[in-house]
Amino acid sequence: MWGWGLWVAAALLLFWGIGAYNRLVRLRAAVTKAFVALDEQLVRQLVWIQGGVPESLRDGPHTTPGELTDDVTVAWTRLHAASEQFAVALAQARAQPLDVAVMAALVMAHEALRTAWAHVLADAVPADAVPSAERLQARWMRLLHQSLPLRAAFNDAVQAYNQAIRQFPASLMARLFGFRPAGTVTRLAENR
Repeated sequence: MWGWGLWVAAALLLFWGIGAYNRLVRLRAAVTKAFVALDEQLVRQLVWIQGGVPESLRDGPHTTPGELTDDVTVAWTRLHAASEQFAVALAQARAQPLDVAVMAALVMAHEALRTAWAHVLADAVPADAVPSAERLQARWMRLLHQSLPLRAAFNDAVQAYNQAIRQFPASLMARLFGFRPAGTVTRLAENR
């Protein structure tokens, strides 16, 4: 009698363990899938920004150390540097979409890109430019707004995954198999 009870308990524990592990794997895969969609939109933002950098500055600034540059060149140079930084952060996030530090670096790089873009519009786009600074900003805002539902889907997937790895007894499986909390992209693409 005890033998059968022990075997049934062991079988239930085994099936529960397999089910819990599979659930964690599915949730982790959902986070990765959600990031792929967000990544596509972030690449669009990056390509659009990099396409707006003047040809003469696309390879970086062509000044010698100590040479004075005007505000326009400085603004475009900052935008170029911020876009390069964002490209690197995006590549790292693509490789590790579940890493908290990598996602924080992506958010910071995107914030630097947005700040540099604002400075370009204020300092480097002439008032009579075609397209105007307002039209450029409107296009940028459309790109940001297009990423909002993708960002929300990614953050929701991360929250479901993080909640699952914290719940007992699945947290035991998570610890045993190395499931770590994922990072969100909370401030990415907010209105400002």
